[in-house]
Amino acid sequence: MINLDRVHVIAEVGINHNGDIETAKKLCKAAYDSGADSVKVQVRDLASIYTKEVLADPLKAEHGTQYLLHELKKAHLTFDQIKEIKKYCEEIGVLFFATPFDNKSADFLYDLDCSLFKIGSPDFSNLPLIKKVSSFNKPMILSTGMSSKEEIITVVNYLHDYKADFALLHCNSTYPASFQDINLKFIPELGKIAKKPVGYSGHERGFAATLAAIAVGAKIVERHITFDIDGDGPDHSSSLSPSEFKEMVKSIREIESSLGKEEKVFNQGEQNNRLSLGKSLVFSENFNNGHILTENCLISKTPAKGISPIELENYIGKTLNRDVKEDEYIFPKHIDKNLNDNSHRYEIPRTWGIVGRLNDFEEFLSLRPDLVEIHLTWRDLVNFDATKLKLSQEFYKQDLVVHAPEYFNDELIDFTSPDKNITEMSLDMLGKTFELARALAPKFQGIDQNQGPRVVVHPGGHFKSRPVSTDKTSQYKLLQKNLLSLNSEGLRVLVENMPPYPWYFGGQWHNTVFLDPKEIAQFAQEMKWGVCYDLSHAQLYCNYANIHLKDFSKSIMDHIHYLHISDGKGTTQEGLQLGSGNLDFDHLFHLLHQLDVGFIPEIWQGHLNQGEGFKLALDTIENLLKNKMSGLSCSDNDHNHHHH
Repeated sequence: MINLDRVHVIAEVGINHNGDIETAKKLCKAAYDSGADSVKVQVRDLASIYTKEVLADPLKAEHGTQYLLHELKKAHLTFDQIKEIKKYCEEIGVLFFATPFDNKSADFLYDLDCSLFKIGSPDFSNLPLIKKVSSFNKPMILSTGMSSKEEIITVVNYLHDYKADFALLHCNSTYPASFQDINLKFIPELGKIAKKPVGYSGHERGFAATLAAIAVGAKIVERHITFDIDGDGPDHSSSLSPSEFKEMVKSIREIESSLGKEEKVFNQGEQNNRLSLGKSLVFSENFNNGHILTENCLISKTPAKGISPIELENYIGKTLNRDVKEDEYIFPKHIDKNLNDNSHRYEIPRTWGIVGRLNDFEEFLSLRPDLVEIHLTWRDLVNFDATKLKLSQEFYKQDLVVHAPEYFNDELIDFTSPDKNITEMSLDMLGKTFELARALAPKFQGIDQNQGPRVVVHPGGHFKSRPVSTDKTSQYKLLQKNLLSLNSEGLRVLVENMPPYPWYFGGQWHNTVFLDPKEIAQFAQEMKWGVCYDLSHAQLYCNYANIHLKDFSKSIMDHIHYLHISDGKGTTQEGLQLGSGNLDFDHLFHLLHQLDVGFIPEIWQGHLNQGEGFKLALDTIENLLKNKMSGLSCSDNDHNHHHH
């Protein structure tokens, strides 16, 4: 069968060409331009279909037959013309196939080397024709309009006996079909009967029912296409214009990607929104050590940085083991003596760190990291005054990395935009970030004094909806020009690779630059700058572009000056806990073994519940390196550990 990894959209040209081969070709081209996966025509040898009597004198037939025969004669294309249409479709690159209505037409299409055959609704019970087409050993699609459930079961059994490669289309063969009669709920039932892929052949006005068919399991969709909905002929009124067809295909692709899996997915955007909109349990007032908690002692407040109110019962009746303050988040450590704040000392033979905000990174220093990444928010930069920097220590032993904000004044920063206002705003943000990084630098004694602290920045290049295409050359030129326009002396600026669908403002966007490893390597080479390699972002891009993370890493290996480590799954789920995505641990080990440039576990919301997510990831990395590196000699380790 045709590739059904995604919904296969058939544009039925049928007889809407009205017997004109040029119109037929134009319809094929319009269908291809509208996003159809294949185009289909109808092939008839009228002498084989109609009785001689009716062909000689149509007045001897019912009114409906008289009308149809008249239209079919008018819209007839010869076998040679069909051949020409197939050749044209091959030239433009769209799959061509056809519905034969008789044995002679079927043989002709077989000789024409058609790779797919359609059996139309009128012939669904025509076993001799189905037998004929089955003998070709080519995939078949059969429409089930005009047939009863019993007939469908009979034909399906016959096809299975024949070991045919087939799919069935649910269909209501009235033109146009009334919505009350379409009965889409039969599609899953049809799938059970067929035990094969099923789809929908629609004749309704518009395409609402066609879209709904996708949601109930249609993997193939067939719709007629026309240049004139009011044209003469039986099919125009239930057809779509090229612009409607294009709109339908776009909607099909959106619905298809939104169907997902039969499991509840709790994505980053939702988690982010839950943090800012949801609630966690905090103490309602100050309480002393030894106080027994009642329901009134805990209330729910935003942001949701701690324990969910769903767990309230677990804390009622428990005794506090320390003094607490009003609005302080409650954690298991408040009632469990065995949970002390200083978790075990990590033995990771690599430079590692933690990430925090300017106002909370000190909470994680008890883990004794080698470096600290401070992820700034734009509000840290507004009216920043180096003399008023509120830090509890005068000096820190750690190395320092500063991550520039993605927003400034609640606008998204973008260094690739041709919009002057966006560029100015972005450069204003980055200039202030540089200033703050320089002010922080003297306080961090682990910084390589010859090179200064590292500053991680996102490039931009994002759009609310997927752009048809962008001029990447000019995007990269602007990125270079803008980043070089600022004085970065005493700092090492690292641009971070991006995911295909980043989350901004609690929703999903589309990125266009700093995705492809070759483009990233070229940029780094031209700038003589390093990159911040985000493994999760890279994994999502690899899933999207169908390439291997190993190849991604290899392309940019010489330019990696810092690592963000977390897992990723599919094309949108970033920052996952290690082990819950597609990240290959062997490759992670290989990377950490080759490079010692410093890393942080960048687990989405890993800071919550006192860094629970960070600690889990560090445990995983510690175990990975301990188990695998024990086989390496000490000198190997020493050599790598000092190699920056």
